[in-house]
Amino acid sequence: MIVTHAYRFALDPTPGQVGALLRHAGAARVAFNWGIAQVKANLGQREAERSYGIAEADLTPSFGWSMYSMRKVWNAAKREVAPWWRSA
Repeated sequence: MIVTHAYRFALDPTPGQVGALLRHAGAARVAFNWGIAQVKANLGQREAERSYGIAEADLTPSFGWSMYSMRKVWNAAKREVAPWWRSA
């Protein structure tokens, strides 16, 4: 028999913590949207190159969509994309 327990916690942040939570969520959304834009741009570029008759081997290189790959790309670009983002 499998027993699953679930717990629900209510947050009661201070006004300063509310601001920090909102900034964190906003920053995460910026990174997510940037990543989606990069993937779409890469796919669009490769599709355009295919329509011009460029060989598969000569297409713009694609990059991985894994969390690890996207994190590497984001970390390389975030100083330019989000200069307010501090590295931990």
